[in-house]
Amino acid sequence: MSKLKVGIIFGGRSVEHEVSLLSAKSVINNTDTEIYDIYPVFIDKNGLWHRVNIDEWLNDGELEVYTESFLAPSLNHENPVFFEISDSRVLGELKLDAVFPVLHGTYGEDGTIQGMLELMGIPFVGASVLGSSIGMDKIVMKAVLKEASLPVVPYIGFYKYEWESDKKTIRDRVLGSIGFPCFVKSADLGSSVGISKISSDVELNSAIDSSCQFSNRILIEKAVSNPREIEISVLGNENPMASLPGEIIPHRDFYDYTAKYLEEGTGLIAPAELDEDINNKLKELAVKTFKALDCSGMGRVDFLIDGNTGDIFISEINTIPGFTEISMYPKLWETSGVSFTELITKLIQFAIDRKNDKLKLRTDIEETGAGN
Repeated sequence: MSKLKVGIIFGGRSVEHEVSLLSAKSVINNTDTEIYDIYPVFIDKNGLWHRVNIDEWLNDGELEVYTESFLAPSLNHENPVFFEISDSRVLGELKLDAVFPVLHGTYGEDGTIQGMLELMGIPFVGASVLGSSIGMDKIVMKAVLKEASLPVVPYIGFYKYEWESDKKTIRDRVLGSIGFPCFVKSADLGSSVGISKISSDVELNSAIDSSCQFSNRILIEKAVSNPREIEISVLGNENPMASLPGEIIPHRDFYDYTAKYLEEGTGLIAPAELDEDINNKLKELAVKTFKALDCSGMGRVDFLIDGNTGDIFISEINTIPGFTEISMYPKLWETSGVSFTELITKLIQFAIDRKNDKLKLRTDIEETGAGN
């Protein structure tokens, strides 16, 4: 039986470009090469797609990028290929059976790549266009969760232009409905980029200005008292499963980008030390969140538990969570009995299954005659 050709797409036009490289290396190292032929595809910071040689890179050397050519998608649904082009000449074609987009943040996790792959007709790992875009936008995500009667902390959202044109109104809303301490976040970034925790109105302006450098939409949410940060991995399509929960013990004030990727000291406890009732409640909420946001394949749901009251809040979902060797998503599945390699195999199969299910849907309306 011939192997399936799976494209691993990584890099991207995002502030999380470097994180994507770390995740992609782990995914490639843990993909079952007896089942799949791996075709790595690199997106540079300018958005160009390239073939790459990963041999030295996988051994901590340099990533060899073929910059003399680039890859361009064909949107011919019946023959979905990537053309390799150099100097306006087509050098060859790359035809893939499935794609694993190991892309975090803007232009990778927000539905844009997913839309392109959908148009091409290539099965891809992770959420649909809708699920990806909702999951990426923290303001829309919280609104959908709130509508589904799922617990979120008090929050407000606004546009950058609203802040620049009327700072007083925004400040009054924060002071009146959120208070301090609170978090100021760029609404559509991951990996804790563009986030500040502030404890007084003196810090508010500079925190919002900082987030506005990364996004045109800003979220401000109330800080949970003495929070426990719990994460659960979800896997599946129609009947998703939840992993055992894990707990983040940040050595900084909160689990920011530096704590996640640049410094050691953050504790990762898997499984988290929780009583059975809380454990089951969190797993139930994780699956409900996954379904409410129209996710599929994979997702990591992050929770905050109030240390004073025990109240549970859904913080966010990551539709393409980190896949480094120490990332919670694969780590929690390993703790739950699913190896890294088995996890990747399941994710690729879920992508193919979803594509096959979609092919069963009708795309035309037959004439049935007047009055019928």
